[in-house]
Amino acid sequence: MNPMIQKFVDQKFMTQDQGEYIEAAIMNKESIVVSGHRSAGIRPLMASLMAVAKKEFSNVQVKGFEDLEKETEFFLIPGLDNLDFEKLVGDAIGVEGTAFVSLKEPEHPVSLMKVMKANFKAGKAVGKKIHTLECIKVDDVPVLDKITMMVLNEKGKIEKTDF
Repeated sequence: MNPMIQKFVDQKFMTQDQGEYIEAAIMNKESIVVSGHRSAGIRPLMASLMAVAKKEFSNVQVKGFEDLEKETEFFLIPGLDNLDFEKLVGDAIGVEGTAFVSLKEPEHPVSLMKVMKANFKAGKAVGKKIHTLECIKVDDVPVLDKITMMVLNEKGKIEKTDF
């Protein structure tokens, strides 16, 4: 397992199985959204997963909408202010042949189902997989609570599968 993911397993933030699942998703060029409150450790996890994607694939650090026009395999989308963050993530989902790593937090809310359906209406993102990593605190200790994979089928329905 990649050491950037293994450290979260060693810290008991996630299980070995969860770590392997996340690493496989990145290696399959599938998108990752780290979700939760900052205090639940989402920022360090997102940064580490970005580092894994950076090491393995061509990537673009997204600072604005124009970066989505660059040719790449992975978009790295940190929590950006002063723009429509939900639209940015939605537009990233719509770029064919790419994946992304980003976050979803109270300061940067994103309705993934809404932006996926908007992409379907535009004829984009069918079959694209997005894994949401939901982080919480249990007894004041941050942990990865749940992983949900969402994929948009050819009928425009979002199929959700919990790991």
